[in-house]
Amino acid sequence: MVAGAALFSLAPMLYGWSHTVGALLGIRLLHGAGMGLYPAAGAAMVADLSPPDRRGEAVGFWGAAGSTALALGPLCAVWIVDRWGFAALFHLSTGIALISLILTISQRETLTHAVATPFTLASLLSRAALFPSFVIFCFMTTYGTLVAFLAIYAQSRGTNPGIFFLVMAVVIAVARGYAGIISDRVGRAPVAAAGQATAAAALVVLAVDDGIGALAAAGALYGLGLGATQPSLTAWAVDLVGPAERGKAMGTFYAAFELGIASGAVGFGAVLAWTSYPFMFLAAASMSLLASALAAGRWRRRTHSHRGDDQS
Repeated sequence: MVAGAALFSLAPMLYGWSHTVGALLGIRLLHGAGMGLYPAAGAAMVADLSPPDRRGEAVGFWGAAGSTALALGPLCAVWIVDRWGFAALFHLSTGIALISLILTISQRETLTHAVATPFTLASLLSRAALFPSFVIFCFMTTYGTLVAFLAIYAQSRGTNPGIFFLVMAVVIAVARGYAGIISDRVGRAPVAAAGQATAAAALVVLAVDDGIGALAAAGALYGLGLGATQPSLTAWAVDLVGPAERGKAMGTFYAAFELGIASGAVGFGAVLAWTSYPFMFLAAASMSLLASALAAGRWRRRTHSHRGDDQS
């Protein structure tokens, strides 16, 4: 976490000094390394600190902070750039990242027993956490689509895309922790399946209507869907491993998370190039429904298995 926060502090300062595409890509790689380090270690720390019967709750409230920042960050950035320029944005970003670094350094270590895992390709992924990781990959392709294209789509229709992200951020902040609590009570899979189906409904709304009301409604639905999906799947991935493999499980999960965002932006960008915005949103909705079906299918199989054990 300290290394990730340090890279996050360094990268914004370097953006202002980059004057070529190559330099910009190099700094993005550095920034991406910080993103790879911090959330995986942070989620593992939350798992270390939370009791198993309240893991969904802890992951939910922890993740609500990150998701809210992820939604509000672009809105604040546009406002800052319009008034003071990119230099001010980079300086402010550096200051915020330094605060994160200071807060991280002040935390106590939660890892009690270090694990000597070799740095080989085979050891990079946690096999036990692959299923929830694949589900989050499918789901986050929809988020990549929205981040990449919703602003362009809304502006081309004469509407403000900030409405969608603002409403989404508010709903995530309210819903995410409580969704984690529900997942502690009824299970990870049903909460994840319901969340992904709700997010699919948001994409359908965007496909059929482009007005301000539709953007607000879609933001609320998608915020509720994302707020329910991520904490339940994160807790699910932690549930499947022991304390010694939490870091690897979170690394696998967040690798799938980020790859889903990138794949959605690229893949559905290709869909848009050949079709239209409504078709692209419907195609993205199908990925969210696929993720919902995968989670629901695993839940049904486990339910039937438990019933069979009870009857025997």
